[in-house]
Amino acid sequence: MGLFGGKKPKGFLGVDIGASSIKVVELALEKGRAKLMTYGYAELPPDSAGASFFDQPREAGALLAKVLKNANVKSASAMAALPTSNVFSTILSLPKTKDAKQRDKIIDAELSKLTPLPLAEMITQRVFLDGDKKKLASKKVELDEKSKDPKVKDKYFRVLVTGSAKNFVQKYIQMFKAAKVELQAIDTEAFALIRSLIGKDKSAIMILDIGSKSTNITIVEKGIPFVGRSINIGGDLVTTRLSEQMSVPLAQAERVKRDLGMMGTATSDLPGGLPKLLEDVMLPLVNEIRYAIQLYANMELTELKKIDKIILTGGSSHLPRIPEYLSEVLNVSVHRGDPWARVTYPKDIASVLEEIGPRMSVAVGLAMRDMD
Repeated sequence: MGLFGGKKPKGFLGVDIGASSIKVVELALEKGRAKLMTYGYAELPPDSAGASFFDQPREAGALLAKVLKNANVKSASAMAALPTSNVFSTILSLPKTKDAKQRDKIIDAELSKLTPLPLAEMITQRVFLDGDKKKLASKKVELDEKSKDPKVKDKYFRVLVTGSAKNFVQKYIQMFKAAKVELQAIDTEAFALIRSLIGKDKSAIMILDIGSKSTNITIVEKGIPFVGRSINIGGDLVTTRLSEQMSVPLAQAERVKRDLGMMGTATSDLPGGLPKLLEDVMLPLVNEIRYAIQLYANMELTELKKIDKIILTGGSSHLPRIPEYLSEVLNVSVHRGDPWARVTYPKDIASVLEEIGPRMSVAVGLAMRDMD
C-alpha cells in the first residue's frame, strides 16, 4: 500500500529515512526471486543530540544523493516509508453499502472522530480487507468470524486506514527532490517489515523494531498490522547510559555499544543473563510489549488473539541476550529477523549482510513492494 503513488517504477529501490540514518537497498527480480544489487547507508554522529533528518529535508536530500551515488544505485525512482511515530492507523468495521460515495462518507465520518488532525490536513490511504479481491491488493485476509451466520458477516466490511499529516509528507517530497530521485510512493514501515521479515506467514506475529531513538511495536495477523505503537526507548538511551557509567564521550560509548552488538550474534557463548545496563533499559519496554499484547487480545476485529512469536529487528536488536531475555520474561518464542532470507546475494558478503541486516529491514521491504 502507499499513501500516494503513480506509475510502476522501472527499478526496485527502497529508501528508509530514519530520524538519524538513511538506508538504501536496490533489488532486481531474477527468476522470480529478489536479487541484491547494491546497498548503502549513512548516519548522523552520536553526539548530534536532538538532530533529525526531518528537521532539515534539503540537507537530508543532499546526503541521500551522496549515499545513492556511493552505492552506485541505478534506479531513478524509489519507495520510502513514513516513521511509525508519524503514522495514524486504524481498522474500522462498518455497515456495508452498495453506494461507493455513501461508503466513503461513512468512513470519513468515523475517521473524523479518531484522527489526531482534521482529515483535510492529512493524506490517507484505505485498504479494504474483505470482499473484492482486486481491492485487497495482495493483502488477503479472512473475514473475522464474530458470528458463524454468513448473513451477519455480510452486513459489515473492514477497512484499514493509514495516514499522516500533509506537512510531514511534504518533507519527504523535499528530500527526494533535493536528491533528484523520483518519489514513487510512500509506504508504511509496518508493511515494509511484513514483506521483508514475515512474508506469507499468516500467524499472529509481533515485530519489535529497536531503532536509535525509538522502538516500534507492530502486531500482525494474517499479513495485516492490527496494533502499532512507538515508544521513545532506543539504542541512543543505551549509548547515553554507557557514556555516563564509563565517563567517556558519546562517540566512544557508541563504539562500545556496537562491539556489544557484535557479541550479540553469538549470545550462546556469553556467560550469565542480560547485562544490568540493558535490563534497566528493557524493563519499561517489556511493560509496553505486554500492554500491546493485551490490546491485541482484546480487539474485536482480530481472530487469533495470542501472538505466536516475536521478531526482532532494528539497529539495536543485536545487543547481547535480548532474544533470550524477552523469551524468558514474556514466555514466547523470540528471534532476530533476517531481511535477506528472501533475497539472493553473493555468499562472500554474507557476514557483512548479517551484521547490517537489522538496520536494513525496512529498506529491503520497501524495495520488495512492487516485485509481486
